[in-house]
Amino acid sequence: MLRRFSIILVVLAAFALAACEKPDKSYVPSPTLKTLTTTTPGNTAFTPPESAPEPKDPPDRWQVDFGLARWTELENGSPALELLAQVATRPGAGMEIWVEYEGRTVMRWSAGSTTTYVGTVCFQLELEKNGEAAPLGSGTHTAVLAFRDPGSGVVAARRIPITNTTPTLEGSLPGEMSEVMREGLACPRGQ
Repeated sequence: MLRRFSIILVVLAAFALAACEKPDKSYVPSPTLKTLTTTTPGNTAFTPPESAPEPKDPPDRWQVDFGLARWTELENGSPALELLAQVATRPGAGMEIWVEYEGRTVMRWSAGSTTTYVGTVCFQLELEKNGEAAPLGSGTHTAVLAFRDPGSGVVAARRIPITNTTPTLEGSLPGEMSEVMREGLACPRGQ
């Protein structure tokens, strides 16, 4: 009887510990990106012929402080690019992220139409999924955060180096319908 009671306690303790674990947030859309651009999926192009816009100071009533671009991992261990910025925006501009390596564009991601937003935006882009991977080089990369008005062009742009060790990715070049770097995902807890 005591043995059976001990087994029941162990099983109940296991259930209690499992209930206390926080669920994996790897594929939760970024709430701040959704507030800023009203959407979290973006349009992605890999090795496009266009170049990223040159840095440009924002106009009055805009602010773009691009504070962080780093190689990281989602909670499930999948390699990702994390981006963090402090912004003040006005309605109607598209948001773009460009990744460059040795003077060429590796990837361009664009999404939504900005709202009036003042605050921090943080999101991650998954680099490898379903046998496809972003075509990264092995050295230092840079990231460009840009806001573009459909009628008048670039409103503001900032360029910073991407920190941390560049991940080694495996997979083919992503196709048109790829999920690689498509969804702006939530940043890790505590950020």
